[in-house]
Amino acid sequence: MYYKPSTGEQFALHSDVRRAMPHVLFGDSISEGDLIALGIFPVVKDEPVVEPGRVAVPLSIELIDDQWTQLWTVRDATLAEIEASKPPVPQQISSGQGREALYNAGLFAGVQSAIDAIEEVDTKWRVQNAWDYRPTWERQSPFVAMMAGILGLNEEQTNELFIAAAQL
Repeated sequence: MYYKPSTGEQFALHSDVRRAMPHVLFGDSISEGDLIALGIFPVVKDEPVVEPGRVAVPLSIELIDDQWTQLWTVRDATLAEIEASKPPVPQQISSGQGREALYNAGLFAGVQSAIDAIEEVDTKWRVQNAWDYRPTWERQSPFVAMMAGILGLNEEQTNELFIAAAQL
């Protein structure tokens, strides 16, 4: 990152400098000396490490010990930031991933007895067939909805299992 203190402009890349200064003729590459001659300086941007649920927010850029330095503040993340940081829910996982995620969550042992408890013959056959033979599980499939219901999982819990499964 680069900073032009006289205007407060910040540039992420050399191409940003080129666009901002169309009147300046640059060679194939821009050297640090070229930038300094234009009053543009590199910025030390050591983003702080933060614990979960917190975010680092850039403040001002200040001259500290002859280096332009990005200053930061750390605050609690908003609900929107927490949601945005969550991995997306995969729409498909392998049955092996699904079974392992269920095992890791302590739910695997109850699956077969839950299937056995289904009274409607056609539904029971379809769920058992999917459990035994489907190579993949689709997040929006009737099988997954049925299994989630049988296991007492809500939408968020089912999504979390799919996210966990995708990481296996």
